[in-house]
Amino acid sequence: MRLRSGLTAGLAILAVVCSGGIAEGKDICSNASLDGSYGLQAAGSIIGVGNFAAVGRFIFDGKGNLSATLFTRVNGNNNKLSITGTYSVSPDCTVSDTWNASNGGVSTHESVIVDNGHGYFILNNTLGDGSVISGEARKQFTED
Repeated sequence: MRLRSGLTAGLAILAVVCSGGIAEGKDICSNASLDGSYGLQAAGSIIGVGNFAAVGRFIFDGKGNLSATLFTRVNGNNNKLSITGTYSVSPDCTVSDTWNASNGGVSTHESVIVDNGHGYFILNNTLGDGSVISGEARKQFTED
């Protein structure tokens, strides 16, 4: 089952890359490319702990600062975290960020902006953390 899920995820990412869903050379990203509210879902496993799933709402200010409310389920336990942090968007539309959670945890991630800034794919890459957690976020639109 895990091989099938990994293969499906890999094919989905390949399809996005090949379809031009990731910014091409003509598109230049900056911190302003992430601005507003995004709904995030992520899942994976934490080594020595168990399965992980999360949903949350992230707000990016377009200047390199983020805040969020994240609801997680880890090995059957529910948690709600407040998050603050920073992010940096490279011209190739890749993103590096750091989250500071209300439980004292700090994590880092790499992301790729897709769909002209309407979403991103995210991967936890916290140094020394063997967890495998990835997810996807979509921009939330509001009517003015």
